[in-house]
Amino acid sequence: MGADTYLAEQVLEELLASWVGGGRADSVQVLRGDETSWGRVLEAARTGSLFASRRAVVVRGADGLKGEGDELSAYLEDPSPEARLVFMAVKPDKRRVVWKKLLERAQSHSAEPLKGRAARGYVADQVRRRKLALHDEAFEELFERVGQDLRRLMGELEKLEAFAEGQKGPLSAEEVAAVLGRGLAQPLYRIGDAFTTRRRAELLALMETVLEEGEPPLKVLATLHYAARRIRATRALRDARVPREALATRLGVPPFKVQELMEASREWTEAELETAVAALSEADRRVKTGADARAAILAAVVEATGKGTGATGTRSRR
Repeated sequence: MGADTYLAEQVLEELLASWVGGGRADSVQVLRGDETSWGRVLEAARTGSLFASRRAVVVRGADGLKGEGDELSAYLEDPSPEARLVFMAVKPDKRRVVWKKLLERAQSHSAEPLKGRAARGYVADQVRRRKLALHDEAFEELFERVGQDLRRLMGELEKLEAFAEGQKGPLSAEEVAAVLGRGLAQPLYRIGDAFTTRRRAELLALMETVLEEGEPPLKVLATLHYAARRIRATRALRDARVPREALATRLGVPPFKVQELMEASREWTEAELETAVAALSEADRRVKTGADARAAILAAVVEATGKGTGATGTRSRR
């Protein structure tokens, strides 16, 4: 898995701040893995400084370091007490002896891209740290528009902070949409909500809007698939009598969404959900094999949101 460059830089900043503090002109040396060798890195770590009592040697792209790294064993047995080595690597070759030895002794920090609940939690934490007041729907607007692009997130939060300065009360979803630069365009989560509650006319209108704005058809389909899976999960948890206070965590949704999902789940039978999933899967196949994406998706939505037709095409009992 790749690395999130924003998270990687955050980890690096925290490591440097804890070791050398704020003044870094003579304290931090940065090397490029594809331009240097293991021996040169270790030499830099051993070379003292007259101007800094603590030093850090940062190796960017460390998975490209030249040489076999035979010098590493001796260094690990007698490391420089005033230096810290920071290796930034996306895919270190763990089959190589040098990386095996290093990873056995090193403290590792992950910078893998955040997904799902982890990404949502990170966004929520950043909003709290800035004391930025958002309505629940406004947070959904922010999260759906920015998604997992954390670097973009920071810029958008700064814009929202500037907009909210001196304003009374939390920002609304409409205000967030306007500040983030796409006017009142409908984000994907509203498509999911409309599908979940079987508001077909609204759903078709929303889909026309996002497709016209250039949203990738397969991303729209993924949103609809997710909505169908979430309704199926809600039905299962409801039938299992899972406590309401545990539903938000189990479903991976904010608490205010639980009641809406519980009510929506009663509008679907299992057979209807099977039909919906089959229709969306067929649309996915058609789009990937060259069919007109808009026509395929709209046809699937009409079939998926119909009531009373089970997976076999017969009337299902409600």
